[in-house]
Amino acid sequence: MTLTQQSTAASLPITIHDTESVDLASLWKLVQLGANKFWRHTKAYTTILGVMLLTLISLIFLSMHWSYHRLFSFVSHRVIGSNNEISNQN
Repeated sequence: MTLTQQSTAASLPITIHDTESVDLASLWKLVQLGANKFWRHTKAYTTILGVMLLTLISLIFLSMHWSYHRLFSFVSHRVIGSNNEISNQN
């Protein structure tokens, strides 16, 4: 079995264009398109992240509120119409 060596580099021509001028108008248009795309994505994700942050803050507040009422439930329960109040009114 013999292996043949092939020169694949000779069959692939490499051309390099040496241009010194840069087309600023097309570069500026490309930058604007990229900035517009970034702004649209940022605007959408800002809305989503804002809603998620508001939900997280609401859940934290609600859990603190429930914990406060569980821990200090003896303060919030008042007995209305106890014997002391009835005797003070007479």
